[in-house]
Amino acid sequence: MKGLTYIQRVSVMRILLDIIFADSKVDHREQLLFDQIASSLGLDETVKSDVENLNSLIALAQIHDFTLEQKKEFAKLMGMMIIVDKDINYNEVVIYNVVNDFCGIKIDFMLEDYSEYTMS
Repeated sequence: MKGLTYIQRVSVMRILLDIIFADSKVDHREQLLFDQIASSLGLDETVKSDVENLNSLIALAQIHDFTLEQKKEFAKLMGMMIIVDKDINYNEVVIYNVVNDFCGIKIDFMLEDYSEYTMS
């Protein structure tokens, strides 16, 4: 995702962290993907506390102002985080839908595309 400010990149990571924590367990594949996305955004371990301390509503407000293209890219990242552990958790999808609705992303998460994964 190009052209994001520091707070916008931290906001992306905050919402992804919320998705990771939605099922009350952190799978190693989620952590690996999280680290890869952070790296691709030019973020490293030094921002961990900024991500953890950012209020999710502030993060949503930041993402709300993304361009349409940035929102589409972010929706893909959320979708990847939901499916990376091969289990689609209800709460993860709820977070996706809240972000989608509030930010006007208009890209539904299609459960039927992942029939081979478990649903919890």
